[in-house]
Amino acid sequence: MLQLDRILFPVDFSQRSTAAAPHVMTMGRDFNAEVIMLHVLQMPPLWYGEFAPVELETLDAQQLIQSRQKALDQFLSRELPEDTGVHRVAEEGDPATVIAEYAYRNGVDLIMMSTHGYGPFRRLLMGSVAAKVLHDAECPVWTDVHEETSFPRESRESVLCAVDLTEESLPAIRWAAAFARGFDAELTLVHAIPALAGPVAPGETRYRNYIADHAREYIGDLQKKAGTSARICVGGGKIAETVRSAALQHEADLVVIGQGHLHETLGGLRSNAYAIIRQSPCPVVRV
Repeated sequence: MLQLDRILFPVDFSQRSTAAAPHVMTMGRDFNAEVIMLHVLQMPPLWYGEFAPVELETLDAQQLIQSRQKALDQFLSRELPEDTGVHRVAEEGDPATVIAEYAYRNGVDLIMMSTHGYGPFRRLLMGSVAAKVLHDAECPVWTDVHEETSFPRESRESVLCAVDLTEESLPAIRWAAAFARGFDAELTLVHAIPALAGPVAPGETRYRNYIADHAREYIGDLQKKAGTSARICVGGGKIAETVRSAALQHEADLVVIGQGHLHETLGGLRSNAYAIIRQSPCPVVRV
């Protein structure tokens, strides 16, 4: 079974942080993990906003951190009480940098955070802090459903892992398989082939079958190396849309994606990974 001993939960006192708390509580309970709630205070630069330099000089960072620590001690105290293994830490600096470095220094196994996507336009955007953490953090990063409403999933019956045709998919496959085994969940590997999108032109059937069969054969070889025997789903179309459709079809409770292969075949972390997270009907873990 996958071992998660320490979970990092960055918060900014927003409604989205509150919405993510039940997910964190469930994950911490399922793995009997220590949960660290981290708030990062970012001091404004001298030129920022309407502050005059003289006013900024009077700001005491230590006092502000102490004030934020007091607020943090009360934040989500009922949802995540200290007697359940939750610790609260306030630090100062660039939020994304502090989050990634804190996770590295303290042996965090999973970062759980919201993407701050909500409303008719905000749902199309990825918060800059979440984006940078997804890119920089060395441990897996969990993100909530990128919509205005979300709910904690008690079910752990179906896990979907997006793969490409490189060995860089192996870490994601192994992580997804270990997670699925721990809950006796069904694991499905999904691969998208954009070239197969659209109606089949005359004479293309054999060509399309060859591409799809080659993809299944390669993924089968990956599974041998990963020690898994998951179901394989190959679809034609845009990557994020194919992953979403597969997640809906298989009623996935979690989608797992890899960082390495997303930098290459899937077109870069800032494009397809973000699109997968925005469109996924369930939480996503970037491994």
